[in-house]
Amino acid sequence: MYTALLSLPWVSHAQQAASGAALFQRGQQLEAAGNRAAAATTYQQAYAAYMSVDDSDGMIKALAKKKALTGEGLPPAAAAPAPAARPVAVATRAAAPAGAAIAAPLAGRVAGGKPLGLFFMTRYWIGSHSLEKAAYYFTPAGQAYQNPTGFGAADLAALPAGLRGSYTVTGNTLTIRWADGHTSTSALQDVHSNAFNWDTGIFLGVQPFANTQQLTGTFEGGNSISTSSGSAAVSSDLTFRADGTYSGGSASSFSGKDTGGNTTYDAGASGAGAGRWSLNGWVLTLTNAQGQTRRGVAFPFEMDDKTGRVVRFYFDNVAYKRL
Repeated sequence: MYTALLSLPWVSHAQQAASGAALFQRGQQLEAAGNRAAAATTYQQAYAAYMSVDDSDGMIKALAKKKALTGEGLPPAAAAPAPAARPVAVATRAAAPAGAAIAAPLAGRVAGGKPLGLFFMTRYWIGSHSLEKAAYYFTPAGQAYQNPTGFGAADLAALPAGLRGSYTVTGNTLTIRWADGHTSTSALQDVHSNAFNWDTGIFLGVQPFANTQQLTGTFEGGNSISTSSGSAAVSSDLTFRADGTYSGGSASSFSGKDTGGNTTYDAGASGAGAGRWSLNGWVLTLTNAQGQTRRGVAFPFEMDDKTGRVVRFYFDNVAYKRL
């Protein structure tokens, strides 16, 4: 469970993850020495070590390194360009009305020193012991979008001004000028064909689901935050069935502390829902029994190299893991 992170002292967690960190450092040394095969193997070992302590940040970092060296772990269809505006929907879903097709963005890659397409970003915040997750979309025309809910012109224009803007790359510096007037600028680091680091975040180029069958099954995800004044955690699970139905539940917990570290309150809530789901290109839509919809960008970011099954995917600011 992601909420289990809150029950572990952070120092203890960091010590347990040291073996993953040591393996990752060894992989970097091998890569710098030009031994790509050994480096890729070591990054895979680092990934397994990070996984054993549920260190999502380390796992994603090690996976990005391995992918950059070998390309392994990508969806089976990754070698071919994503088909333009090809809807992928469950068989029982009625055809979308004319004009409702969702635009297909580019899969994430780095070309000519510039990011293009869709990237999965993770950024660890020490102060809150939390892992920020987001989707960034870089267009060939020089536009940048954070956490789009879709890729049609109306979807992108509807984003808050602080989540859409224009970007430029000068030398090795990437600058995003957001529509609300603020600017984000930082050096591009550790750049590979489909991954880079920027503004303390790790960016991994992603591909779309190859078909809806990849999403069938049960997944669990969540987010947590912990500070000196309290903590909060949210977990959710989703089960997708081949007949186009889904079910799921969620739970949240909150607690507060005074300046002496004593707990001042504890609260929590839970709920469940069910309905129908559809996957249209990169966009996943859940419609419950009351007709309310939850819609967001979805993509796999970890695959089982042997079976081709999706192990982890991102949807609506949450990273889900297959159970």
